[in-house]
Amino acid sequence: VESWDGDTDQIIHWLRKMDDLASMSTRMRQQLGRIVPKRFTGAASSWYWSLPFDHRRRIEVEWPILREEITGYYMTKKWWEKLRKRASDARFREVGHTRESPSEYFIRKADLLTTAYNFDDSEMISEIMDGAPSQWNMILTTHLYRTVVELQRAIRFHEEALVECLPQR
Repeated sequence: VESWDGDTDQIIHWLRKMDDLASMSTRMRQQLGRIVPKRFTGAASSWYWSLPFDHRRRIEVEWPILREEITGYYMTKKWWEKLRKRASDARFREVGHTRESPSEYFIRKADLLTTAYNFDDSEMISEIMDGAPSQWNMILTTHLYRTVVELQRAIRFHEEALVECLPQR
């Protein structure tokens, strides 16, 4: 079981991994309720062990109950608002991502959008391309892509051309 330190920038990835483990069996779902708290480090550990003993016992019954407690504490309304803004504002090679490849941009933006919104493929493609350089439209024929997976494959296929078409700094 992967540890988690309370970093809310990593919470979605970590929760997805725990959800995947929990889906393996009823026994696994129950065991995760007891095991996961022992894998908390840093701020997550401090928060969890500050909870009253009886409360911890109730939420350790199984993963879904523990998960609800974690998300209720960490994924506040303000957290969701910030996430939606980050997702909408994400741009190719923005500050903090100046060396990313087109595929890395796609994955980062798609991950943010998938977490923050419930977009269909068409909306996802549009939002991803809104954060991409306009020069990409000369290479990617986005109106022909029916799914996000098709766009991702096209970005990977045209990776070098997408970088080369950008103005040199």
